[in-house]
Amino acid sequence: MSPHLLSFRFLFSSCATVAHLRRRELKLLPFPSYPCSTSIAPNTYSQQSRLLSVPSARSKEQTLSPTDCQSSSPHGISNSGTRKKGRRRNRKETSKNERECVPSAEEMSIRVNKLYESGDPLGKKELGRCVVQWLKRGMHSMATKFASTGMQNDEEAFSLDGGSSEGNLGFVILAQPYLSVTPMPKGQEAICLKASTHYPTLFDHFQRELRDVLLQQQNHGLISDWRSTQSWILLKELANSAHHRAAARKPKASIMHSTLGISLDKTRLMQTKIEDFVKKMSDLLHIERDAELEFTQEELNATPMMDDKSKQPLKPVEYLVTHGQSQQEQCDTICNLNVISSSTGLAGLHLVLFRVKGNHRLPPTTLSPGDMVCMRTCDNRGEVATSCMQGFVYNLGEDGCSITVTLKSCRGDPTFSKLFGKSVRIDRIQALADAVTYERNCEALMLLQRKGLQKRNSSIGVVATLFGDKEDMMMLEQNHLADWGESTIHDDELLERYNYDFDASQSKATALGLNKKRPVLIIQGPPGTGKTGLLSYIIACAVRQGERILVTAPSNAAVDNMVDKLSDTGLNVVRVGNPARISPSVASRSLGELVNRRLKKFTQEFERKKSDLRKDLKHCIHDDTLAAGIRQLLKQLGKTFKSKEKEIIREVLSNAEVVLSTNIGAADPLVRRIGCYDLVIIDEAGQAIEPSCWIPILQGKRCILAGDHRQLAPVILSREAMQGGLSMSLLERASSMHDELLTTKLTTQYRMHDSIANWASNEMYDGLLKSSPSAASHLLSDFPFIKETWITRCAFLLLDTRMPYGSLNIDCEEHLDPAGTGSFYNSGEADVVSQHVLSLVQCGVSPNAIAVQSPYIAQVQLLRDRLEEYPQASGVEVSTIDSFQGREADAVVISMVRSNSSGAVGFLGDNRRMNVAITRARRHVALVCDSSTICNNDFLARLLRHIRQHGQVRHVEPGSFGGDFGLGYNLPALPSIN
Repeated sequence: MSPHLLSFRFLFSSCATVAHLRRRELKLLPFPSYPCSTSIAPNTYSQQSRLLSVPSARSKEQTLSPTDCQSSSPHGISNSGTRKKGRRRNRKETSKNERECVPSAEEMSIRVNKLYESGDPLGKKELGRCVVQWLKRGMHSMATKFASTGMQNDEEAFSLDGGSSEGNLGFVILAQPYLSVTPMPKGQEAICLKASTHYPTLFDHFQRELRDVLLQQQNHGLISDWRSTQSWILLKELANSAHHRAAARKPKASIMHSTLGISLDKTRLMQTKIEDFVKKMSDLLHIERDAELEFTQEELNATPMMDDKSKQPLKPVEYLVTHGQSQQEQCDTICNLNVISSSTGLAGLHLVLFRVKGNHRLPPTTLSPGDMVCMRTCDNRGEVATSCMQGFVYNLGEDGCSITVTLKSCRGDPTFSKLFGKSVRIDRIQALADAVTYERNCEALMLLQRKGLQKRNSSIGVVATLFGDKEDMMMLEQNHLADWGESTIHDDELLERYNYDFDASQSKATALGLNKKRPVLIIQGPPGTGKTGLLSYIIACAVRQGERILVTAPSNAAVDNMVDKLSDTGLNVVRVGNPARISPSVASRSLGELVNRRLKKFTQEFERKKSDLRKDLKHCIHDDTLAAGIRQLLKQLGKTFKSKEKEIIREVLSNAEVVLSTNIGAADPLVRRIGCYDLVIIDEAGQAIEPSCWIPILQGKRCILAGDHRQLAPVILSREAMQGGLSMSLLERASSMHDELLTTKLTTQYRMHDSIANWASNEMYDGLLKSSPSAASHLLSDFPFIKETWITRCAFLLLDTRMPYGSLNIDCEEHLDPAGTGSFYNSGEADVVSQHVLSLVQCGVSPNAIAVQSPYIAQVQLLRDRLEEYPQASGVEVSTIDSFQGREADAVVISMVRSNSSGAVGFLGDNRRMNVAITRARRHVALVCDSSTICNNDFLARLLRHIRQHGQVRHVEPGSFGGDFGLGYNLPALPSIN
C-alpha cells in the first residue's frame, strides 16, 4: 500500500485539529490486526508513525468496560443532565442496557466463519445485539465528526477513502480509531474484529448514523436540508462508486432449504410448479365433475315411458312394477320396496334394510354387493317422485325378499327420513357422480400445495423428486438425502419359504424397492411379468425391516387381489374400505370383520344390557322420571359401545403391519389418524388419475408406483378434461422424468405363448419384453385332459367373418344398440364366438378357463344371452375389455364387433385397450372380426399381419354345426404361413 493511503485528510486537517485541540487528548493506540489488511496496515502504520486523534468525552484517559459503554445514549452521546429526574431516567436506561448487553448463549454460539459468506451488511442475526451496539457507537462518533467537518466547509477535509485509490480499504482504516474508543463486549472480541473490517457492515452503520446526525442538526436549525449537505452528497458519491458496488453487492450465496439441502431459489421454483399443477388439476377436476353430473342426470332420467292405455312399460323392460310375472328379465332396477329397519355399521355406516311389498320375492336382478345405486321414492308404477340418494348394495337377503343398502347420508338427514313409509325404487347406475371422490381429490391437491415442501412433511422427498429437475436429484444425493442406487439387503429366508425365483429385472426392482433412501420408484410391469408377486415380496421384506406400509390401488378389485397375495405371507394385514365393496374371499381381513371379532363378547354383553333396559322401560311408561333415567342409561350405554368400538379400531390399525385401501379410501380419517407410513405402494397406478395418487403419497416417507402406462389409462368422461391432461397418470408422467432415473422395467413375462408376447413386445414395449422358457411354447394341448386338435395346437387365431373374395354374411354387420346407449353389437360375431367357445369346451377346456371379451357393452350383453343357451358353457366369463384388466385366462376369445363399409373402428384403434385384451391369454387367443374393416387402422392392420405370420387364419360365418371340433368353420382359402 502506498504511504498516502493513511493520509486521513478530514481527521488531520488544520481546521479540524485546531478547533478541537484544547478539548482533545492525544494518545497512541495499538493498531488492531484485522484480516483484510493483516500484513499491510500494521507496517504502514509504523512507517508513518502517526498519532491517531481520538474523540474523548473525559479529561483523562478512558478504559471502558461493558457497563461503561452502555452509559451513553444509543448515539454515543452522554445523557448526563443537571436535573435529578434526568439522572434517574439515565440510570434506568443504563441499567436496562446493561442487562441487554450481556451476550446470550445464542450470540456466544455464532460461528465467526459465517460472517464472510456474502457482501451484504451483517445484522443482529449474524452479529448479536452487543456487537451491533458497539458498531453503532463507533460509527456515530465518526459520523458526528464527519458532519461537523462538513459544516465548516473544509473542502480538503472531505474524504471518506483516506485518499486511497481503493476507497473501501481506506474507509475501513478510517473507522478503526472510532471503534477502538469503546471496548469490545466480553466474549465477542473475535466477532467484533471481523465486523470492524467488513466494509459493507461498517458503511451501512455509518450512513444510518450520518443520516440521524444530519436530521438532528436540521431539527436544531443548524442546516436547512440535510440531503443537500456536502457530507451527505459525498457519502452518496462513494455509494455510487465502482469500488463500493464491487464490495457491497457481491453475489449472495444461496440460502439452502434446511431439509432438502437445495437452494431456496430452486425450492421456490418447485413451489411455483406445484401451484401451477394444483390449479390446472383443480380446473380439470371441476370440468370432469360437471360431466359426471350431467351423465348421471341423463342416466336417472332414462326411465321408460308408460303406455297410457295398457299402463305397462314399453319394451325393453328395464324395471319391474308388479312381481307376479312368471317370466321376467334381469334388470338394474327394483321398485315397490319398503324401509323395514336401519342400523349403524362400522365407522358410522348407515345400513338400511328394504323389503318387497307383500309376500313377493325380489325380481331377477343384476344387482350385487358393492354396486353403486341411487334410491328414490316412487308411485305404484315406478315413476320417480323425489331426488336421488346415493348408496351401495350391502347384501341381498337370503330369503330372496330383502336387500340391504349402505347410505352415505347421516341418520338425521331429512332426505333419508322421506324414505320411511314410502314406496322406494333402487336403480343401479354405471357411473354415478360421487361427491366424496371429487372432494377428496381436491383436498389432496390443497394439501400438496400447502404442505408439500414444508420440512415437517414426511413426504417432502417424494414431492421434491416429482417436481424438481435432474440437478435437484443430484443435489439430494450429494447431501445424502437420497440414494438412487440399489439396496444390498435381501431376505433369503423369504425367497426360500415362498419359492421366489426372480429374474435379473425382478431382482433389480427388488433391490431398488428396498432402498429406504430412495424417495420414488416406478416399476413398469408389462403383462405377465410377475409384478404383483414382486410387490408382495417387497412388502414382506420391508415389514421385516420394521417398516409400516400403506398399499393402495384405484379399484377395489386390485386391492382385494393384493390382499389375496399377502394372505399367505403371515403378515398382519388389514383391508380398510366399505364392506359392501370388499370381495367375500378377503372379507376375513377387512377392518369390519377384525373389529367385530374383537368386539364379539362386548357386543353380546351390550345387547343383553340394552334388552334388559328396554324391558324395564316398558314397565315404567307412566313414571316419567324413571323412564327418563332409563333412557339416559340407554344413551350412555350406546356412547360406551361407540367409545369401545373406536378404541378397538385404533388398536387394530395401529398394530397392522400393512394397511390396504383404494386411493380414495386412503383419505378416510381412520387411515389418516394412524400417522406416517414408512412406505406407500400404489398398484395399478397407470389406471389412476394423478390427484387421487397424492392422497396416499402424502402419508408416507417414500413411495413405489407399480403398473403399466401402456395398458388402460384412467377413465375420463369429459373430452376437455382428457385433452387437458387429466387422463395422464402419475406413473406415466414420472416414468420419463430425470432421464428415466426413477423407473425400472420388468422385461421377462411368464404368462403368454411366445407368439402372443412377441406382438405385445414389438408394438408396445420396444422389443424389450422377452418370454420365459416355461411359458414360451405352452399350448392348450399340453394339458393331459385336453384333446389335441388344430384349435388346441393354435396359440394365435384369427376368425375372419369376411370371406376370401370379399363377401360378408348379412348377420355379421354391426348395428347400433336400439336402447340408445350408443353402443354397438354384431349378432353374427356373437354366433361365431359361441361356436368357438363350444368347440373349446368339447375339446376338454374347462369353461372356467375361458374368457370372452368385447369392447362394447351391448355386445357383451348379447354374448351373455347367447352362451346362456348352452348349459355346457356355464362358467365362461363374459366381460368388457376394461373390466378384465389385471386378470388372465388360458383361452381368450375377443369379439371386435365393428363391420362397416366406411372402415370406422371407433376406440378399437386405442392400442392400450387392444394390448390389454390380447395379453390376458396364456395359451390361446382367438380374434373374431371383419378384416376389411379392421385393417383400415394401421395399428390393427399390423396386428392382423402378425397373426397371419405367427398364427392361423380361418374364414368363418355363423351357420350350422359341422366338422370335427371345428363347428361351422370353412376351410381356409389362404392357408396360414405357419
